[in-house]
Amino acid sequence: MRSVLKLLIVLGLLFLTAPVVFADPAIMITSYTLTPTVLMPGDSAQLQVTITNTETTDTTTTTTYSDSLPRIQTVKTNAATIENIWIASDGDGRNNIKAHNNIPNLGDLAPGASVTVSFLLTAPENITEGLYFPVLHVDVETYKDVQYPIPIRVSNLSASLLAKNVPSKISTSGSTPITITAVNKRETAVEDVTVTAQTEDTLHISPQTVYLGTMESKTSEDIIFSLQPTQIGSYNVSFMISYRNGENLHTDTISFPVEVVPNSDVSPVFYTFPTTISRGSSKRISLEVYNAKTERITGVIVVPETDLTISPSQYFIGTMDPDDVFSASFDISADGASLGNHTVSFKVVFKQDNEYFESPVISHSIQVVSPSKVKTDYSAGIIALVSLVLVAVVSLFYIVRKRRHR
Repeated sequence: MRSVLKLLIVLGLLFLTAPVVFADPAIMITSYTLTPTVLMPGDSAQLQVTITNTETTDTTTTTTYSDSLPRIQTVKTNAATIENIWIASDGDGRNNIKAHNNIPNLGDLAPGASVTVSFLLTAPENITEGLYFPVLHVDVETYKDVQYPIPIRVSNLSASLLAKNVPSKISTSGSTPITITAVNKRETAVEDVTVTAQTEDTLHISPQTVYLGTMESKTSEDIIFSLQPTQIGSYNVSFMISYRNGENLHTDTISFPVEVVPNSDVSPVFYTFPTTISRGSSKRISLEVYNAKTERITGVIVVPETDLTISPSQYFIGTMDPDDVFSASFDISADGASLGNHTVSFKVVFKQDNEYFESPVISHSIQVVSPSKVKTDYSAGIIALVSLVLVAVVSLFYIVRKRRHR
């Protein structure tokens, strides 16, 4: 029994005086964020890395023994002294993701504590798209250094513009709507998306700028612009899209030719028009108005211009949908008009997109002539008179002849 008791006492002493062994401070990369998450060639990005000392105890105690008796006790803190944090490019370092700063002498990181550091990264303009792994290095004094690869994707996909509904020819009458589509082909959203018209002064585009804001990945949005030319000719119309990937500004431009022709897409056409009119009389003029636009127009009025008397002074049509045709009639009078040729003109005034427009003027000439003189027809009277004379002569002949026979 005594031998068993002695054994238990020896084991207890050994347990109480045995050295306690703790692992070195465990430095780990517990999280990181990259803004923007996917770079384009030439982009800069902010990398934020959180470094944590995952050690759970503040100190480690080491005891030195001599003849089974403790001689020296050493208490060591489990804080990690970080000497340097830096990023190395993968590969040979040429045309790869590069870091522009390092963080030296950060100091002690206590057990359970974390620290967040930031790096500025750039992708060269001529970088090849793909996945890169620059390596984050954490140099720790007296402990094993940490190496952590950071995956970074570079993509050539961009946001751009497409011409969705753009006619090759437009007229000088009114405004012509066109549709431009903004497309974000990237895997991530882009911000501050703005589409701006770029053209010559003689071709007004409204609106001049459209702000779309944020466009999510793989989305598109149609934008309607109105083109209003002031003179005929050939134009090169351009639109620019600007956007930000993170803090990086990018632009893209689309251009296409547009020819402005004198043909009117809203205009009056003569249906019936007299060539002459007698002074003091009146005749009727008939027209047709055709809306060849792709949009509704409102407030349509046919306005005549002449020095002759014409009624009504205006012909109100109102609203015309695309491809609508309306007829308009006017009575023209030559009361008190001078003899000779007179010009009668017509134009169409209408409203589109809160703006008023006028069609080209169409004109026609009409001649005012003298009234025809009334000719008296004496033929019937002459015939009657001759008949009476013949009857009288015949009667007189029979009377004379009867008297002679007596």
